[in-house]
Amino acid sequence: MTTWLARLTLDTSRADVREELRNAVAMHRRVMSLFPGMPARDEARKHLGVLHRVEQSGRQAVLMVQSNRKAAPERLPDGYAVSSASRDIDPLLAAVAHGRRLSYRCDANPIRRPTRTTRDVYKNLPPVVALHGRPADDWWHRRAELAGLKIHTHLSHPLGAAVGRRGEGSGAQNVRHHRVRFEGTAEIVDPDALRAAMTGGIGKGKAYGCGLLTIAPLRPEE
Repeated sequence: MTTWLARLTLDTSRADVREELRNAVAMHRRVMSLFPGMPARDEARKHLGVLHRVEQSGRQAVLMVQSNRKAAPERLPDGYAVSSASRDIDPLLAAVAHGRRLSYRCDANPIRRPTRTTRDVYKNLPPVVALHGRPADDWWHRRAELAGLKIHTHLSHPLGAAVGRRGEGSGAQNVRHHRVRFEGTAEIVDPDALRAAMTGGIGKGKAYGCGLLTIAPLRPEE
């Protein structure tokens, strides 16, 4: 099964683009619209292996979509994306090998779920705690190790939460996923674990722009 990575540069002068950049639920629906015949449900996302990430810099916004079926950007409204390109990343996955060095990037949802005993002691503690600073970095190092990576360098950048509202009427639910961008360099220590993390994603909030791990091999001198 081929793994595809699409890169779409969005036209941020459009009102619908700006709204969907603010609304993670709407962006999820937009991403799933790239796959004809599939409803925008999480079961469909898992079946297609869909992961996405939005990278914004100034007025530029790039939507990256990974999947096991090639995305169809022609299904976007005219002018929604000013450019798009897709590539088969199976050669990259096949080249993953023990000892190779790479750069990585992942927008993740670092959280901790306190035990019931802890919540009993700290009465106002929520069931899910968003991690910041050193605890978030420690979370990433643990996740990277499970993903077959030995971290060499790393930077973390807090991002705005992925927010939106899912469902309609009285059954609607607010969605909010804390996000931190982790990037740096690492060494591969478990190729199979890395391939699984790349195709399956890391952590929670995968439908809403979290969990996509992208890598690029480093040259020997880097």
